[in-house]
Amino acid sequence: MKKKIICIIIVIMVLISFIATVSVQWMYNSFGHLSMEEIVFHIKFPMDGTNTDLIFKYMWQCIPIIIISTIVISVILIYPIKKNIKIRRNIIKTSEQNKTKYISLALSVGIMVSSIVSIINITNLIEYIKNENNTSEFIENEYVDARNVNVEFSEQKRNLIYIYLESMESTYYSKENGGLSDVSLIPELEKLAKQNINFSNTEKLGGAYSLFGSTWTVGAMTAQSLGVPLKIGIDTGEFTDNSVFLGGAYGIGEILQNEGYHNYLMVGSDIKFAGRKNLYKQHGDYEIWDVNSALEDEKIKEPIWWGFNDELLFEFAKEKITALAKEDEPFNFTMLTADTHFQDGYKCEDCEEKFNEQYKNVIACSSKKVGEFVEWIKKQSFYDNTTIVIVGDHLTMQTNFFELQEGQNYDKTVVSIIINSAVQTENTKNRRYSTMDLMPTTLGALGANIEGNKLGLGVNLFSDEQTLLEKYDRDYVEAELKKTSKFYNNNILSKNE
Repeated sequence: MKKKIICIIIVIMVLISFIATVSVQWMYNSFGHLSMEEIVFHIKFPMDGTNTDLIFKYMWQCIPIIIISTIVISVILIYPIKKNIKIRRNIIKTSEQNKTKYISLALSVGIMVSSIVSIINITNLIEYIKNENNTSEFIENEYVDARNVNVEFSEQKRNLIYIYLESMESTYYSKENGGLSDVSLIPELEKLAKQNINFSNTEKLGGAYSLFGSTWTVGAMTAQSLGVPLKIGIDTGEFTDNSVFLGGAYGIGEILQNEGYHNYLMVGSDIKFAGRKNLYKQHGDYEIWDVNSALEDEKIKEPIWWGFNDELLFEFAKEKITALAKEDEPFNFTMLTADTHFQDGYKCEDCEEKFNEQYKNVIACSSKKVGEFVEWIKKQSFYDNTTIVIVGDHLTMQTNFFELQEGQNYDKTVVSIIINSAVQTENTKNRRYSTMDLMPTTLGALGANIEGNKLGLGVNLFSDEQTLLEKYDRDYVEAELKKTSKFYNNNILSKNE
């Protein structure tokens, strides 16, 4: 093989190795331990609405490292070959020339193999492939199709305000009340949880477990609105803006729509990102208002970071809820905050400097905003007939934030609070449940009577039915959800005819 071709091959292999290794390492340093399922999902879905700051951050932090490393290692590997050609062109034997170039080539192959092994270890790719090739009937045996369940509402239907809080987890509560913080990062939410319904996994304040398929935002929204995890297999086709989003699932959006509710979703980012528009338009025909709507309505002049911050989000929410309350039909107003997104969150001018870390200050600021928003709702004329659900979408992805120490016994859960429920229960402590249980539980909080108290893979926590996590070991449930489910692929992922 000609030396020039070998040199080109060496450079290409080294470049690919560093692109892959540096990119994956950066991704995990920035996002925490992502699952392969989440990575596959984002590969499958178009990247419309992606935070451009994140792209620039990647380019700034990774490309220089990739270029410099590739140049240095390539020079080290190619130099002996070039040196032999130049200095000993007429002296060196062909066998020695071949030995030199093939040693360099072997070293470049070794670098690529090392890169592949590193990526496999970081991403748990082996486990993912194993699960893709193992089937389970767990979902089929436990799933309850909401289409086939009688859900009865009272004549006076209650309004619903559902607040997804980005990365809001129970560790932020004070240690005294069930968290891991010496001083509560979220005193307003802590107060709301103590004064209202908090289904907790402990004797103190706690919340819901984020299981497989619900550990990132759109997965969390899928779990809480449809009662199923978001499972996209490697063999699933590419998705577009017009793709069917879990066409066989049937959730809270459709149920409320059929009961005459006006479904409304407000987010501060681009709704197209990660298929969220498909989820909410196809499952309840939500009216959607996002950063693009704010620009069109001239509510903002230009987006910041991902879109517009939570300070504006809550102000816009007040305006829209006030308008919805004047309509004849009941409303379901769903919203998603974003200021507490990694890395370090977005610190607005209203945030106080209570702590020595920006992320902690942003979390505290979010709690304050939610507390003020709830107080505003309570002063409105529609409040008596309105139920408020406040839930963290998933655990934080902030790297090294409240990481558990070896041997530390603490289960991380997302914040879960229900205010002004139509029904009450004493059975709120030591409840092991997941965010999928919040779909039927929310309907229960609205006063709906659910035949059998099961919808999707969720259970109405106001009932005496056991959740999946109360029936089975959590590790077992996680393991079964990770496996391939032919039932899920044929009846939930695909559209029912």
